[in-house]
Amino acid sequence: MRASLPLAPPDSAALTQRGLLLRGVLSTAALPAPLREALRSLDPTWLDYPQLIVFGHAGPLLWRALRVAVPDLAATSDPVDAFSLDAVRAHLEGELGVTRWTALYPGSQPVPLQELGALLGWHHPSPLRVGINATFGTWFAYRAAVVADSRLPLTELPTEPAASPCASCVEKPCLGACLGGALTTGTLALDRCVSFRALADSPCARRCPAREACPVAPAQRYDDEQIRYHYDVSLRMIRGGAR
Repeated sequence: MRASLPLAPPDSAALTQRGLLLRGVLSTAALPAPLREALRSLDPTWLDYPQLIVFGHAGPLLWRALRVAVPDLAATSDPVDAFSLDAVRAHLEGELGVTRWTALYPGSQPVPLQELGALLGWHHPSPLRVGINATFGTWFAYRAAVVADSRLPLTELPTEPAASPCASCVEKPCLGACLGGALTTGTLALDRCVSFRALADSPCARRCPAREACPVAPAQRYDDEQIRYHYDVSLRMIRGGAR
């Protein structure tokens, strides 16, 4: 059974024009106990809000809109986060009239985004340790999570877990495409991946051939510039941590 993804409302220009194509609305009171406790441990006041809303971008649209709005990426410390939160603010305050809300992510706390995505039905684990779904493949990401004094219709959650696209993938080309040999056991050996990417002139420094070999939703692949941007960010963290 394939669950339908919680897509952003088609009448929300603030979200769709900026590529935030995924929006999931959850009741904080009805969250599974482990998720409620995880949020309570981070900040108990988050559960005072009636709804938790998760936003994600999918495909290349967010980056294209960002580059029009922000020609100089260096002018902002984190242009993707800032652009995404501006879209969320315009949606909540401008389109919905929500006056009280708090951003959980981006933020300093380790919000369980993947668990929230799995609950909503848009996230399955993959050998690459990034989420995958049948509509967008691995070309989606969590861009914001907020708690809000909103009264939106709740997202209909899957009645049973949908099968991961990886489960029906017979050839699994991602495994053989990994140039660093980090997928020999069928799931990413993170230490091997990181070490290989950190090498001088590594072919995986600014892209992931294994991710690009995935046959699920190739039309949703990010533009080359976006791929390089995200991988440059992670590479700086890798090389900075190795000092």
